[in-house]
Amino acid sequence: MPRLESLLPLSPSDTCWIPSSTDTYGTFDARRYNTIESLSADPLTASFNIFPPQNQTSTKIRPGTFIVFALSTAELAEQYPEDSADYRKICQYTPGRYLGLVTSTFARWNEDEGSTDEDVIVHFVSKYTPELSVVADHFVPIFPVSSTASEDSSALHTGILFPWIDYKQWTTLGVRLRVRRTNPSSLVFELRNEDFERFEDKAGKDYSLLETVDVDDETRDTLARLSVAPVALPAEIWFDIRNHPDIKEPLCFATDVDSLESIIVGCMSRDHESSALDEE
Repeated sequence: MPRLESLLPLSPSDTCWIPSSTDTYGTFDARRYNTIESLSADPLTASFNIFPPQNQTSTKIRPGTFIVFALSTAELAEQYPEDSADYRKICQYTPGRYLGLVTSTFARWNEDEGSTDEDVIVHFVSKYTPELSVVADHFVPIFPVSSTASEDSSALHTGILFPWIDYKQWTTLGVRLRVRRTNPSSLVFELRNEDFERFEDKAGKDYSLLETVDVDDETRDTLARLSVAPVALPAEIWFDIRNHPDIKEPLCFATDVDSLESIIVGCMSRDHESSALDEE
């Protein structure tokens, strides 16, 4: 896949994919398999079926793990010479960092590069509920919750106490990432098995409801830009989710994509003009 392809298809609303039923969802126990079946699994695992079984490999990241992630400008800049203005312009852009829950992982051996490609599906985590009214209740609270928050027995619990109060796990909005760099930590925040299963149950119901809702074009486009797409974005991830003082809200993620698309399209235009001049 060309590196640019991982960014550019995200804009059109037809990249938005919603599971057809809760039958597409697996359970937390599936984490032991090489290719994990979980949220959004069917269409995404299908993209790996073109590879023979020996090309599939075990994933390093467990579904149910909270991570901080950011788009990898270093990966996007690699297709340009390091001394070029295009390379510098892409690297100078500072994307935001976002908080999310890994809900599916997929890995395969890349013979061309001699390394493992690992994709993860991540559903956003936020201090706030989703802003779009059509998905305003598509979330589950994460424990701990403050005394001022309404008592909710559905709050998700982690093995190690989650470091913030009153955060929400979104159920239908997220992103597919191709992991290009990891920052490991001995401290990893994971949902308990039964809580991950409850999250999947809620997400399955929310996806099914969303499939039946009629929305205007603007809302549909916004949903598409914040929904799991069939292409992966190159990303850097951090396992220690603490000590990231400027975590951005999910809606800012679309702004990051827009900004990088604009830079890359400009680079492509200059390349095209240069090629045309060379032909003359």
